[in-house]
Amino acid sequence: MLVISRRIGESFVIGENIEATVVDIIGEKVVLGISAPKEVPITRIEVSEIQEQNLAAASSNINMHGFARLYKKRFPRRPEKPL
Repeated sequence: MLVISRRIGESFVIGENIEATVVDIIGEKVVLGISAPKEVPITRIEVSEIQEQNLAAASSNINMHGFARLYKKRFPRRPEKPL
């Protein structure tokens, strides 16, 4: 891992066409501005992890019949009140 020290307004380059600039420092957070071509995806790691978890959950085999029974037990239908 390369560690780079920069002040507000200073930049560094990744590859030939990605530039990162320190925009602000707020407490212990560093705010970066990133300039990159549109075809270069930039994603926060936590977003990628959530997407992976969602895909895993969506592809798992869920027994909807069992779920429906549990739901009906937990939330029974209330009889409709006459008008």
